[in-house]
Amino acid sequence: MLRLSAFILAILTSVWAMAYPSYGQRWPHRSVFYFAPTQDKHVEQFILDTLLNDCALSERDVVTIIVTQDGYSKPSWIEKQFDITTLFSLFQVNPKEHTAILIGKDGAEKMRWGKTTDWHKVKQTIDNMPLRQQEMKNKADPCSI
Repeated sequence: MLRLSAFILAILTSVWAMAYPSYGQRWPHRSVFYFAPTQDKHVEQFILDTLLNDCALSERDVVTIIVTQDGYSKPSWIEKQFDITTLFSLFQVNPKEHTAILIGKDGAEKMRWGKTTDWHKVKQTIDNMPLRQQEMKNKADPCSI
């Protein structure tokens, strides 16, 4: 009887362990990385656009990160925590081009674009994600007028 109880307990705990795969963990936020060669007019426009879309980005748990090959980063701690060359390599970005990447809460790339950002398309892409659909069911949009 003791062996049978131990066997049943072992089977039940192994099933529970398989229910939580390591790849199933989520990030606490979505990210938009904006890579550029230098801090130029496109970077400045991206910064302005993020300010104009701040409420919508906050509501969608989006963090924006700007990295330029010449060393500018926003937030500034990025350059202290990461090797900028490694970031360009990690995301397979050409350092001589402007590239933006949307990363979901699952850590996967959802969208990639160039110099200019179509914020409507970015928000629509996020809103079509299954996790975002669940988030929208649970709370009202504080950014709507």
